[in-house]
Amino acid sequence: MEERKPRTAFQRLVSDVYFKTEISHYISHIVISIILGLAAGVCAVFFHYLLASMVNFFSPENFYRIFNLHSYYIIFVPVAGGIIIATMTRYFPGISKERGVLSVIRSLILNNGYIPIKITLFHFLAPVIAIGTGAPLGPEGPAAKLGSGIGSFMSQVFRLNKREMKMYTAAGAGAAIAAIFNAPIAGVFFGIEVVLMNDLKNQALSALILSSVVADVISRALLGNVHLFTVPHYQMAIFNESPAFLFLGILCGVVSLMYFGFKKYTHTLLIEKLKIRNEYLLLIPVAFVFGIILIWYYQLFGLGYDMVNDVINLRITSVNTIAVLLVMKIVFLALFINARSYGGTFAPSLGIGVLLGHLFAVVVNYAFNMNLNPITYSLVGMGGMLAGMNSIPLTSIMLVFEITGDYKFILPLMVVSILSYLVTIYYNKGTIYTNELLEAGIDVSTRGEIDILGRINVRELMNKNFEKVNYRMPFKKLLDVLLNSSYGDAVVVNDNDELMGIVSFRDVREAIMSHELVDLLIAGDIASPVPTVLETEKVSDAMQKIEKYDLEVIPVIRAVDHRMIAGLLSYQDIIQAYNKQLEEWETDQFIVDYYGKR
Repeated sequence: MEERKPRTAFQRLVSDVYFKTEISHYISHIVISIILGLAAGVCAVFFHYLLASMVNFFSPENFYRIFNLHSYYIIFVPVAGGIIIATMTRYFPGISKERGVLSVIRSLILNNGYIPIKITLFHFLAPVIAIGTGAPLGPEGPAAKLGSGIGSFMSQVFRLNKREMKMYTAAGAGAAIAAIFNAPIAGVFFGIEVVLMNDLKNQALSALILSSVVADVISRALLGNVHLFTVPHYQMAIFNESPAFLFLGILCGVVSLMYFGFKKYTHTLLIEKLKIRNEYLLLIPVAFVFGIILIWYYQLFGLGYDMVNDVINLRITSVNTIAVLLVMKIVFLALFINARSYGGTFAPSLGIGVLLGHLFAVVVNYAFNMNLNPITYSLVGMGGMLAGMNSIPLTSIMLVFEITGDYKFILPLMVVSILSYLVTIYYNKGTIYTNELLEAGIDVSTRGEIDILGRINVRELMNKNFEKVNYRMPFKKLLDVLLNSSYGDAVVVNDNDELMGIVSFRDVREAIMSHELVDLLIAGDIASPVPTVLETEKVSDAMQKIEKYDLEVIPVIRAVDHRMIAGLLSYQDIIQAYNKQLEEWETDQFIVDYYGKR
């Protein structure tokens, strides 16, 4: 066996100074962040290239030149894309659910940033097909999913710990946004506002900044150092037009709320009332109607960047055309999302904003004989709608500034974006991300604490088999009922079958010790009043009452004004459900400690 050579003094110095000090961690952090930025930038550029190629391929001019087909062919392009997307969703149901920015946030909170590579590949391909065949959605959701997936995959390859995986998963999302929009500052703010949920102290911040800068450098090197939109010369009077900007900000917030309302209404109609669950029945009719609309309004096809440029540069000025495009943009954005297509809402928000801003200026000029510049209000409207529809005021300001390269309208842009954002969060009582996470049982107001019992209604867990006795029942019979009761308790009701209280063995023991004439007692004499919960309440709320009043069981009633007993909910049943949910979530991150509170 060859004898190992002794280390030189220089080698020992390097080992002591580098590997045994914190400097190695900092250098490794910088190197990995740069590699992540390179990978996210290249993949985002490839994603952009595929989308641009598909849009160019399906353009009417190209199809007529190659196939000599009339423009009516466009009807079948979204339908063909819808069939492919519906098939992918049907055969990969678990993977298909992990879509958009919200899934990235969930993976950070629940799984320390772990994202399987198959999910990343699926959500790279599906949006390319959906948006490339016309779906009026944006690239930011898929890009964030792609970037975060790359960060997670790199962490797995380098065998990094959970904390580091979480850090680079978050950084990858911002880097991909920076590359896809050619906007590094907006990519950083997106990571802070959305992915990190405004946590400026997060350790991922340095990786986010480094990787976003590198990703943007790659994007500019491959796609060119150009802005997404071209802004012509325009005049603006900020002071004189301040009231108009204020009103536009409020209007953007109101239109954002109208979009949320229409989206919720169509979801309720399709999913809950009509009970359409089939992927093909959801998406293909929407794609077919959208294809018919494209015959007259091809500007709605795909990302819609050409439409935004045309409105800003006054190549589209017809009020009727702009009004129709505005309504159709809102309607089909909501429909495609509810039909489970793949894509985000950033790009559509920009399109809606530019249309709304232009229309606002034209209508105000006509109604009040003013001279507002439609170009200015188109630019400012983009930020207003982006902030309102996506709850990202800072990202909106920086993104619109970076994709236009124009600083002149930054002041009204800031005002309109913030006002629109405030209107939406005031009405919705939170951002779209916090509200959707809360519905899933994740309360980010308490550092991402997962209230998994908040996902279950009392109705799902209550026991309908319980002992119920009339308040007139004699003591001896009541004692027999309690001895045969599964809970050791009996529910006492009046003649109208309404809850009066509960009798337990503890109540019986106290009655025997304090009453000489025990045999003369009836159930109503010893029933103890207890708090109740409704069938529709969350189990987590019921657990709070059980803890507060030190109960083993709590009665479940049907309505507040009619105390008709529906069942019993026990502490043990809640704990069993809690353990089952833990297994399904496969996480130990920030779990509410229901055991410790007992």
